[in-house]
Amino acid sequence: MSGHSTYEPRTGAEKWLERRLPIIRLLHDTAVSYPTPRNLNYFWTFGAILTFMLVVQIVTGVVLVMHYTAHVDLAFSSVEGIMRDVNYGWLLRYLHANGASMFFRRGVHPHLPRSLLRVLQGTP
Repeated sequence: MSGHSTYEPRTGAEKWLERRLPIIRLLHDTAVSYPTPRNLNYFWTFGAILTFMLVVQIVTGVVLVMHYTAHVDLAFSSVEGIMRDVNYGWLLRYLHANGASMFFRRGVHPHLPRSLLRVLQGTP
């Protein structure tokens, strides 16, 4: 820790625990009074959220493609096999399907106007 802690135990039990094991001070310093920049907010994290969601889409897509058969007669049965026979195949398929929707609704749509506005406000 770089600075002095601002935590002061209030009750007798907290003071007793603080003398023996300063776990409450540690939790307070790491979760409550953790120093962060003033300009850090939820809008700054859209890029990281999009990156994480894109990685999930790529990983689940690769795993699903390994079990998929792209033939007109076998496509439905291969998806059915993914859902029934592959371990946690149902979870992978639903993560991939719902992740794509969330990727655009929660990630790309809020991120694009913010990015375009930022570019347009810049110097010409």
